[in-house]
Amino acid sequence: MNIEQKQIKNKMFKAFLQIQKMEVPYSIKNKMLGALFGMAPNGWRVVGITKDALIRFKKYDFKYKSGMGINRSHIFPRHKRNRFLLSKENWTMDKWWEYFYSRDKCILATSTENMNKEPIVSKFRVPKGLFRSSGFSFKVRDEETKFLKEIYKKYSSQQFL
Repeated sequence: MNIEQKQIKNKMFKAFLQIQKMEVPYSIKNKMLGALFGMAPNGWRVVGITKDALIRFKKYDFKYKSGMGINRSHIFPRHKRNRFLLSKENWTMDKWWEYFYSRDKCILATSTENMNKEPIVSKFRVPKGLFRSSGFSFKVRDEETKFLKEIYKKYSSQQFL
């Protein structure tokens, strides 16, 4: 983590402590944490992709298009993470960050998979640094397109898809 990222982490922790102390309903604190955690360096990082999401990317020529129905689906529910963070007192910055960041991972899944009550299962591991955040969305650049084409080719040739 570089100096700028450490400064952001420090600012986030200080703001978290202020939110934690507020005498407002949990629902308000949860929304505030959502905004705060949007500052996280490499937030909502993608670590996997489902088979159905890969097939959907193929349908769109391995590009991202608005409305294609692929979401970053959180592995660990944000509201559960936030409730625990707010309920525990005496956080150190490092322990707080470790808890938060280890539960800030996503899997690319179809909207249907994301809305399902069942846990989302990643079929393919995504290398670090791909599908970076862009607001509430994610980026699909040349390196992501290349990755998607490679895994599709590999697994479709094995009649996996």
